[in-house]
Amino acid sequence: MQAVIYERFGDESVLLIREIPTPRAATGQVQVKVDIASLNPVDFKLRSGILRMLGRPRRPAITGKDFAGEITALGQDVQGYAVGQRVFGSVDPMCGDGSCAQFVSVSTDLIAPIPDAVSDEVAACLPVASGTALQTLVDIAHLRHGQSVLITGASGAVGASAVQLARSIGARITGVCGTANVDYVRSIGADHVIDYKVAGWQYIDERFDVIFDAAASTTFSGAKARLGPNGIYVNTMPRPALFLEALMARLSSRQRCVPFLLKTNSALLERLATLAADKVIVPHISEVIGLDQVASAQRRMREGKVHGKICVRVAA
Repeated sequence: MQAVIYERFGDESVLLIREIPTPRAATGQVQVKVDIASLNPVDFKLRSGILRMLGRPRRPAITGKDFAGEITALGQDVQGYAVGQRVFGSVDPMCGDGSCAQFVSVSTDLIAPIPDAVSDEVAACLPVASGTALQTLVDIAHLRHGQSVLITGASGAVGASAVQLARSIGARITGVCGTANVDYVRSIGADHVIDYKVAGWQYIDERFDVIFDAAASTTFSGAKARLGPNGIYVNTMPRPALFLEALMARLSSRQRCVPFLLKTNSALLERLATLAADKVIVPHISEVIGLDQVASAQRRMREGKVHGKICVRVAA
């Protein structure tokens, strides 16, 4: 099969399309013919090597994490799935697996069925971006109707999912984005939008129940003045210093600091599928590319030139 791989850490130039063996479904796994993969910032962060502190990612590795496609084979002890069924999910890239490939073999703990009302493109956009938003606002922050939330990176894939989720909950939403995306963020549900190119949100005279720093634009120290007395700050880039801040906050304050680490499982994916089918979350797909364009797409993502999700159509 064809796949986009890298044999060493580095910039986009290390990505190559190669013919490699098709993975077989092991016990508890299904083999999926990938129709659509989607790209996330975690893909180029893994490829560059900056996430080595979180583990020892295997190389050579296939880039990409999220996918949607059709089951082509079942491993032993697999129940509840059938060949020909449409599914979506995420692979574990620390093991060298990746979604920018014609086939993946993945545990049933990391997939869920795609509802008839949801396209493969939409399904492939959900696991990392929308999963991060759902776990942050619902499972960690327990955001409630009437509470206030500030979301940085509100026009990005994670931030836009968070805005839409917060809207469905009935929270009061302040979104932070660049000038070009102010109207978009307002259109998906933000009550107030701050253009970070005009004014820094850290200096506004308001306090929030939740600050979801999806852009990792500051630290807990920089955000706590804008938190309510029982507020929670969540950052999507868990640097070592943030873990220390989280500990100090727990010992000295009722405010909380949470370094976010996504925990994907089938239950989370099923919740995302329902939200997508109900149009609560509607990903903005900026473009659909081929495997030969993955390297250039990752470069544009790293440079901050992508608004929304990039999908990769994989021809088997």
